[in-house]
Amino acid sequence: MTQPQEKRREAVETFLERFFGPGNGIWPGLSPDFRYKDRTLPFVEALRRGDDAPVVLPRAYTNRDRFVMYVIARDVSDRAKTAELIRAFAGPTYIAYDEQVGIQPVWLDPDDPVELAILNFFGQRPTFRLETGRTLDHKLNLANALQLMQRTEARRPPRLWRVAKPVGRLLAEFEASLSAGAEAASGVVLDHLAATGGVTAFNLANLRIKRLDRLGRSEELLDSPDLADVIRQNPPVPVKEAILNAVYAALEEPLADSDLPTARQRLEERGRFVPDLLDIDATSLSAQAITVLLLAASVLEDVPALRQLIAAVQADDRSGELPQLVWDDAVQRLQQADGGSLLPEESEPSADTNASESAEPQASVDSWPSLLAAVAEGSSGGELALKNRTWASWPSPAADDAVLAAYLDSLENQAADEVWTAVGAFIDAVGYETPAGLTAHAFIRNAVTFDRFGPGDLAVLQALTEIALRAAPSTQTYADILEEIGAERSRWISPERAPIALDFVDLLFLAACPDSDARSNLAYNLLEPLWRHQGRLNEADLSFAKRLSEELGVNFTWQTRVGSEQEATLADLPSMSVLLYSLDKAVLARCTEEIEQLAPAVKVLTASDHVGSLQLRQKARSANVIVVATRCAKHAATGFIDQNKTTKYVGYANGSGSASLLRAAVDTLRMAAATS
Repeated sequence: MTQPQEKRREAVETFLERFFGPGNGIWPGLSPDFRYKDRTLPFVEALRRGDDAPVVLPRAYTNRDRFVMYVIARDVSDRAKTAELIRAFAGPTYIAYDEQVGIQPVWLDPDDPVELAILNFFGQRPTFRLETGRTLDHKLNLANALQLMQRTEARRPPRLWRVAKPVGRLLAEFEASLSAGAEAASGVVLDHLAATGGVTAFNLANLRIKRLDRLGRSEELLDSPDLADVIRQNPPVPVKEAILNAVYAALEEPLADSDLPTARQRLEERGRFVPDLLDIDATSLSAQAITVLLLAASVLEDVPALRQLIAAVQADDRSGELPQLVWDDAVQRLQQADGGSLLPEESEPSADTNASESAEPQASVDSWPSLLAAVAEGSSGGELALKNRTWASWPSPAADDAVLAAYLDSLENQAADEVWTAVGAFIDAVGYETPAGLTAHAFIRNAVTFDRFGPGDLAVLQALTEIALRAAPSTQTYADILEEIGAERSRWISPERAPIALDFVDLLFLAACPDSDARSNLAYNLLEPLWRHQGRLNEADLSFAKRLSEELGVNFTWQTRVGSEQEATLADLPSMSVLLYSLDKAVLARCTEEIEQLAPAVKVLTASDHVGSLQLRQKARSANVIVVATRCAKHAATGFIDQNKTTKYVGYANGSGSASLLRAAVDTLRMAAATS
């Protein structure tokens, strides 16, 4: 045996001793006399041989009745491939998972000796923690399925993993998933993009930064090891804005306290890359990003940058969006530098090459009608406008609603397929203010025509439906929208996708209803598949389905509970607190009521702040669990929560409805309870 082989063998045996040590009762200490060792031995031998297959190892917790199977990918890039293998061999038959989210790796707990052993030996390789029913048959069935998976994969010749979808389609799906608040779906798409090999490391890093920004994970974003390289390569405007938003999160608390010196100190500590971003065109930036730039220009005494920033703010009359003390300080410093004049000199165009490249085609893309036309034609101007979010400074699509809808409906198939890449920008631009109902309806027709029923697509479809219904459609239009949504329901409704179906039904209840028959028909059609398979619903989904059935007068007979009498319910959760954050107060109220009914020991805190506040700070610091609906969120508030949280248990809703938020809350509460 060569020296490297010997070292590997020793490392494997050391890992196995730790994995089967304290905290794991499945094969105590690898004892040769243990009567049930033969059930685990095939998995151990596969690891020892170094089979070309995912590593599979079982665990029985010693401090509670819980059995899991760990599946560890062969390589850090094999997350998507390993998830597909698990789905193919174990699927919904032997394991429970949300099909909308897919099978996802987990964050391992370094305070758990068994999971620490995995972390130390396998490093950053994706690890899946699979659970099944509690009977011996359930456990044996899952173990047998995963053993078959290992044997089959080990016997296959080596092959490259490729994804069928083209890169352009995946990029559009990623952007749309972010806009619709489908956190898990955006993560899955990002993994697929990495697996294709058609996206550069620089672009992948940009996408990760944009995703972290949307999730409000400012600390993680600023600590990213790729950040310096990204900035050196002059990323697109949205990536720069994401970095500035993350820096603002570190300044928000002292700015809220009118403590400018501390804000300056925080900027110097967390904003080391900000000087490299001062040449950005601030026209379409968020107020938070502009605040950081103004403060940095003041600290650096960079008068040209200060003059250009103040001119941009004054031109769009946005000074009221900024912290008053930062704006006053910037104006005062510019007046001193310019001898008391407040009128900025004619400034040079921004040096930002991303904003100025391809200037000729971009010049004509200056409105929503021109953007959709450019995207449908596949022109570089439309691509650049989406890439740099230049639409953020335009009036809402609602201003051209009828024109946009008519244009979308006039497109031939290829152009209609191309224009879908703008749906994420449309959802972001509309937000929760004046809805563009006709355009949203046209995009719904596009989704149905092109069979867009993937996990991220369904979250987008739900967001579009919310926009369309919020626009108070006529009776006929209302009925048409509901009929289109329900037409292909059999292709996407399943117990594993219960939250997205329940989100649609919940939306029917919350929105104004000009046609009660159309509403009742769709509610029945969406709930009926869940009722037929209610034994496969989890406790929270079953409870919310029963509630919606009663509220909408859809008479199904629901069972009282899921699982066996011996299995723990949400009522068994210990005393702890959960903070729910969303701008949709109706969703917060409904989710709160469900949690209080299902888990009486859990205290529910809610927040819908647009910016950081004393109350939000206290709630973030006191919560044992935090759950965020990212579509219904403001960067300033989510970044503030990230700065002030004291817990590691943070969950994200995979949509903007009550059911998605409830599912995320329940899953995160269970995780916190299981590891406490």
